[in-house]
Order: sequence, then structure tokens, then C-alpha cells
Amino acid sequence: MFDSEARTATGRYRVEMVAGQYRQNKHQEEVQRALDEGSSRRWTLVNATTTNATGAWVTAIYWDTAPDR
Repeated sequence: MFDSEARTATGRYRVEMVAGQYRQNKHQEEVQRALDEGSSRRWTLVNATTTNATGAWVTAIYWDTAPDR
């Protein structure tokens, strides 16, 4: 189950947080969905980090929303 998804935009760069609990495979599907969505918008992936603490999975995805600048 996913209990939150947060998005923060600060001008050119965007951070997207994908959070889930207990189900690694479901979390991976949601992360892939977020990556596909950003890619379809022609954003460039800058970085992505995943952490697991006591069964909660959180992935932060960092995008460059204007890679042609």
C-alpha cells in the first residue's frame, strides 16, 4: 500500500517522493511508473535514491525539467 506521494518543484528541478510499506514489488512498480511519467515529459533523471527502514520504502527521484537550457 502506498500512503503518500509528494512532489516538490523548485524552478528547473523537481523532486518526487514515492513511499510505500512492506511490499517491495509494489513499490518498485510505483517507482517505475514515476520514471516512465517523467521520461514521457522529456525530463532528465538527475538522481534517485531508495531507502528501507523498518518495512517502509521511500524513493526520491530528482529531475531536471528543462534539460535543453
